[in-house]
Amino acid sequence: MNNMEPHMQIARKIRSIETVKIELLQQVTEVYRGVHSGNQREVQQALGALIGVAYVLGVQLGFSPAEIERNIDVNVLGTIIPDEADTAGAEKLKRHFHNKR
Repeated sequence: MNNMEPHMQIARKIRSIETVKIELLQQVTEVYRGVHSGNQREVQQALGALIGVAYVLGVQLGFSPAEIERNIDVNVLGTIIPDEADTAGAEKLKRHFHNKR
């Protein structure tokens, strides 16, 4: 039975990760629903949940929240090319993540 325990732990871990991946997709759906309905509160809640679930998935995969945040700054904010209307918003987001360091 001891030979099965590591396999069972791996299976549980995989199942847990798959559950979080499904939740991530469900939250993306909720963001779209909120945007479509124009309900600002619904969009904010869905975005918060989406970000939270993404962090949970990252931690389950072995990343620290700090590593995830560094990658938000480098990979996401570094690659977004905002148009003139969104420049202020992008700068505000960059300052937010830089201040967290």
